[in-house]
Amino acid sequence: MSGIDSGRSQATLSRQRAAWPTPAQRSPNNPPVAVTNEPPAAGRSRSRYLDALRTAAIVRVYLHHALWFGWLTVLFPSMSVMFALAGCLTAASLDRRGSIGTVRTRMRRLLPPLWALAMVATPVMLAHGWLSDTDSPLRWPDLAWWVLPLANPPASSWGLPFALALWYLRAYLWLVLLSPALWWAYRRWPLPTLLAPITAAVLFYSPLVNLPRDKVSDVVLSTATYGTCWMIGFARYTRQLDRLPGWACAVIAAALTCAGLGWAALHGGVAALSDDPLADLLWGTGFALALMRLRPTMTWLARAPRLTRLVNLINTRAVTIYVWHLPALFATGALLQLAGIEPDSAGGLVTTLALGSVLTGAIVLATGWVEDLAAARRPALLPTPGHPSTPRARYSVARYPTPPAAEAQTLTAAPSRTAPLAPVVAATAEHRTEPGSRGDPRPRR
Repeated sequence: MSGIDSGRSQATLSRQRAAWPTPAQRSPNNPPVAVTNEPPAAGRSRSRYLDALRTAAIVRVYLHHALWFGWLTVLFPSMSVMFALAGCLTAASLDRRGSIGTVRTRMRRLLPPLWALAMVATPVMLAHGWLSDTDSPLRWPDLAWWVLPLANPPASSWGLPFALALWYLRAYLWLVLLSPALWWAYRRWPLPTLLAPITAAVLFYSPLVNLPRDKVSDVVLSTATYGTCWMIGFARYTRQLDRLPGWACAVIAAALTCAGLGWAALHGGVAALSDDPLADLLWGTGFALALMRLRPTMTWLARAPRLTRLVNLINTRAVTIYVWHLPALFATGALLQLAGIEPDSAGGLVTTLALGSVLTGAIVLATGWVEDLAAARRPALLPTPGHPSTPRARYSVARYPTPPAAEAQTLTAAPSRTAPLAPVVAATAEHRTEPGSRGDPRPRR
């Protein structure tokens, strides 16, 4: 059994122990588990595992856009994982701050890095002839989406790299705005609420529904596609996902991923999985489910200080890296062409990865402090462990205490009144780019 983060209140622990069976109720035929139906108590600890997953997702997105290797999207479906992580963090915020506080905090963390990009991108696009662009004409009211991305921020045909990846911010924002209602529904009807988005997405991507290509359809598609991943994050936070047996979770995840691979094999090939929205949906959801069920302690990370600092840096600058990496990579491609280097050659790919990393890093140094301000931290060019600009929540190995060893060997599960996702068996274990949106121009993942 992996370690779990400590931090649950004594009152919550007492209520859990009150539900444990007496010795007379215990029998060798009952599995040894302890359960609680309540969300974890609010705490300030961070999960090394979740931070490591977010780092891997950001790195994978960058590598794919730098190298354009399609198999990277199959190896690690970053967007599904990122939405699952965001759902888990949003559930924690809802439990701690309530609806209004959560929406305000999430928007405050999301929007300033976008505004920093807009302050550079819009003047540059205007200076480069956006007013006379016939392929992607400027509509002045649409500039409002750079302030509040309820729809995809617009861009000129020349400046498209500035906006290609911003669909994620739009999808994230809508899920944040919907989260108070989703949280309310999830706590009453967990399984139907979790399954509703993916069911709707499968329907939308089927021949039975023909959505128009417009801004509303973009929102509907992205919300349905990633809504279940978001809800899987809810299930992780409330520990209802822990009540799903490991073997059952593995079977469900395998069924989803195999269905995605099978669909892709019949419609263009597995190598083009991310180009098929339905295959990408099934593959990514199964992948996210499996990763969210795991709770490794990641204690080895504490013994690798350089890697720990890198994980901390990427997590502290995640939004800045995401919104700026594509402009930096496209600028790198332009420089290679000026130097007479073929970007698709082996040397060009290596140079793109190296020079693009330098440019992205320089931009993060120049603008990353905006994320510090957004998170109410002291601004810093390069946050380091112990600096006030780093996340105030400290890492911990165990967030929730396990029962005493003698009791843990004989505990039995009690039925839940809150409609768990599956039979209660264990709760003591620890704390594309967009699927083919029919109206979203963007590079392939």
